[in-house]
Amino acid sequence: MISVSMVATNFFGKTALGAVIGLILCVMANSGYAQNKMNQEVKVVKPYEPTIPDADKITELPRIVDTNKVLSQFSYDIQPVRFETNFKPKVIKPAKLVSEPLPKLYTGYARLGFGSYLSPLAEVYLGTKRSENWNVNGMVTHLSSHGKVTNSAGEKVYAGFTRNKLGVESNYLFKTPLTLTTSAKFHNSDNYYYGYNPSAIPSDSTPPLTKSQIEQQTVNAIEVNAALHTNHIDSAHLNYNLELGYNYLTAKNSVNERKVRLNTGFNYFMEKEFLGVDIALDYIANSGLHDTLNGAIVKFSPWVGAYGKKWRVQAGVSTFYNQAKESYYFYPRLSMHYNIIDYFLIPYVELQGNYYQNTYWEIYNQNPFITGDLKVTPTDNRVLLTFGFRGNISSMVAFNAKVDFADVQNQYFFVNDTSLYLQNKFNVVYDDMQRVKLLAEFSYKFQQKLFISIKGQYFIYNMANELKPWHMPAYELSLHTRYKLQDKIVLSFDIFGQGERFAREFDAQNKVVAKQLSGIIDASLGVEYRLTKRFGAFAQFNNLGAVKYYAWNNYPTQRFNAMLGVNYLF
Repeated sequence: MISVSMVATNFFGKTALGAVIGLILCVMANSGYAQNKMNQEVKVVKPYEPTIPDADKITELPRIVDTNKVLSQFSYDIQPVRFETNFKPKVIKPAKLVSEPLPKLYTGYARLGFGSYLSPLAEVYLGTKRSENWNVNGMVTHLSSHGKVTNSAGEKVYAGFTRNKLGVESNYLFKTPLTLTTSAKFHNSDNYYYGYNPSAIPSDSTPPLTKSQIEQQTVNAIEVNAALHTNHIDSAHLNYNLELGYNYLTAKNSVNERKVRLNTGFNYFMEKEFLGVDIALDYIANSGLHDTLNGAIVKFSPWVGAYGKKWRVQAGVSTFYNQAKESYYFYPRLSMHYNIIDYFLIPYVELQGNYYQNTYWEIYNQNPFITGDLKVTPTDNRVLLTFGFRGNISSMVAFNAKVDFADVQNQYFFVNDTSLYLQNKFNVVYDDMQRVKLLAEFSYKFQQKLFISIKGQYFIYNMANELKPWHMPAYELSLHTRYKLQDKIVLSFDIFGQGERFAREFDAQNKVVAKQLSGIIDASLGVEYRLTKRFGAFAQFNNLGAVKYYAWNNYPTQRFNAMLGVNYLF
């Protein structure tokens, strides 16, 4: 049996408060027991589990409420006092600006060489040194060849030529934005008509094979030009240009050609617009040709232009008057360029036309084997439409791609003159045509060390009367590379190619047939070694594949040939 005092002692003895309460209960229990002498039993069901209730905390913070506000007022004054110092600045010497030295200019350059097929080369170029107002340049060049080539009949025939050129040019800049340019050139060319038709030679006849037997053509030409133009960039002045030229040509069989050319242009800038007009006069007089031509062609072309930050537009009309035929020709003049991404991509569209006076001198430069009895008439370019894209992928890479459409009347084509016994001269026939040209070109330039240029053109012809576009290629390809190694060695590599072409011939029934000429592929390699800054040596290798091809019908070209030489600055 457990007494109340024992239970109280066990229950309340564990804490200080419990101890006090237990003491009181024990006194009371002992007192009651003594009076009543009672016995009580307490049964403990489970152990006691004390709990502590949550305390309620005061969330408000104490603050002082002061109803009496005192505003402090004060004033002050600053008495400036000068602080005397004895600092003296140190004198600094003025800086000297040293400009970069300009590279030395030499007044002359000479190049001498000799190659296979007995081909001497001589070039001399002269020029003045630096000047703020004027410069004068002159040149003399000579290139000739005296070798033989093998024709389609297996005969070795003399295929020599000579090219001489003498020229001088000057430029003078006036105090006002006005520039005067003058030039004079003399050309001398000798060619031999070595490209006879072997099938036209009777079996009992001997064709001309040696230099003395082959007919020679000599052409002399003089060009004199003068130009005066302004360079104003503000809207307060009128810009103009004036060009005057005179060409004179003489050839075998009393062929003479004289041409006078006068070109003028005026334009005025007004805010964001340009107003202008171009006027030209071409007068030509010749003798000794198939048709004696004396007359003038006058051009008058007013135009207006406008531009913005990314676009440029020019529109106008071109009119031509042919004095000999007393006829007028009108053509549109439109040009639109839009800069899409800061010269990265620029689409452009151009639409124009012109009435062009052909000359014997220009046709001769294309084909030196033409006959003296040549018919020269103007060409009417009725529509010249171009659409393309150009731009710069980076500062080193540029590209251009375009599509050209041309509607041409009276275009000339080279054909063999079958009225001649040897058929070794070319005449021209005129026909209307439509031509589509696809062009793509790409260039890469790395500093001054490496340059690469690739160009490709593809042509589609639609002839009005002629069977084929005689001697015009289906496509043209070109590759040009130049590499400079440590300013000592310069390497160049070039490839030129043309697609198939056709020459006009006649069958036994005297019907026109097309003779296919094989394509052309010509690769060349050049090496230049600079022994000093002024003296160097060079080597040039042409037609590396030794390909036998015909530039013109019955005219084989030189196969592999090489030239060695030296050059010198003075």
